Amino acid sequence: MLEKVRFKNFKSFVKETIIDLTPSRIEYLSDTNVYDGTLKGVAFYGSNASGKTTALLAVTMLLDLLFKNGPIINADTFSRFSSEKKMWFEYTFRFGDDEILYSFEADRVKGFTKEQLSLNGKTLLDRNLTSAKSYVTENEDYDEIDPGYLFIRSIYFNTRFAGFPALAKWFSFLKNSIYYNPVRSYAQLVAFDNKAAEDIFLEPYLAKHGTEEINAFLREYGLPFTIEYSSGGPMDALTPFQMRLQAVREGMAPIPFQLESMGSQILLGFLPAFLTVVKQGGILAIDEFSSGLHNDLEELLVSYFFRHTNRSQLIFVSHSTNILKTSLLRPDQVYAVDFDKDGSYLCKFSERGMRESQNMEKMYLSGAFGGIPLYEGKD
Repeated sequence: MLEKVRFKNFKSFVKETIIDLTPSRIEYLSDTNVYDGTLKGVAFYGSNASGKTTALLAVTMLLDLLFKNGPIINADTFSRFSSEKKMWFEYTFRFGDDEILYSFEADRVKGFTKEQLSLNGKTLLDRNLTSAKSYVTENEDYDEIDPGYLFIRSIYFNTRFAGFPALAKWFSFLKNSIYYNPVRSYAQLVAFDNKAAEDIFLEPYLAKHGTEEINAFLREYGLPFTIEYSSGGPMDALTPFQMRLQAVREGMAPIPFQLESMGSQILLGFLPAFLTVVKQGGILAIDEFSSGLHNDLEELLVSYFFRHTNRSQLIFVSHSTNILKTSLLRPDQVYAVDFDKDGSYLCKFSERGMRESQNMEKMYLSGAFGGIPLYEGKD
């Protein structure tokens, strides 16, 4: 799983920044929120325009570069608050006894200039500009590498890391990852594996799996409705999906999905992706997690995730301070994000030495960790 991200000169972050998923010495929630020496997730809190989404995108940047079509690096990727020409990322992953360290450097003009991969301290890939040495492939020396793309992407698609099971496991974990944003319609749900579309988007998910798993979740946690879905009938091909999917409440007539509340639509649209990552592994990256969902429902989803998986990580941005409870999150799982003349910067709650008996939400709202707006006239 993801253990650490280090980056510099990325969007609103100018200075070197670290997102660390290595657990501290905190003892509580170790059975649910920590697995094999790695935190199962982190959360970002802060005022609007502080850099929360950018911190999340620093995690998903590697996924974009590896699996999306077309160049991802452009002028907007580099920090506008610095004249430095280079941007740098380093990702550390751990799977059992195997540590994978991968880093790359990009130049504003030249594209990707450096790339390194090591497994348990042994170098497997070393790229400089358009030349590289690879110890993963039969051919060791490469020239004329496209500066617009990461070279490891080509190695994976050509070899699938045959003979390197740790690297294959790493890429399988990455490909299972999902990005979700309920606010931005152009990027609501992003699967980094094209084959995952049948399992994470609601309509194909229901056609493939039916309603059983979703209804089991809705019943177990006492949500006020279940769903019915009609597929395969003679008229279904002529009936819109939103009319074939209905919410059912006891003693009431079914309600078409398109007439349900926005919160219910968000939840149902999100559940296939949520349940799939919990089962299969990967990173579930959620921006604007607090959009459209009741506070109690957000708490339920966070708690469910950590209790039901040892293969996945939840990394999210939220404004819902009710989640800041030591019964849900450890202080080493929460970052406050601030912005000043030098750009965005992070503060991990555990760095302020809080105890389990302290109220994490009140401490955050009082400004103990930073990451709160300082509006004029606010007490």
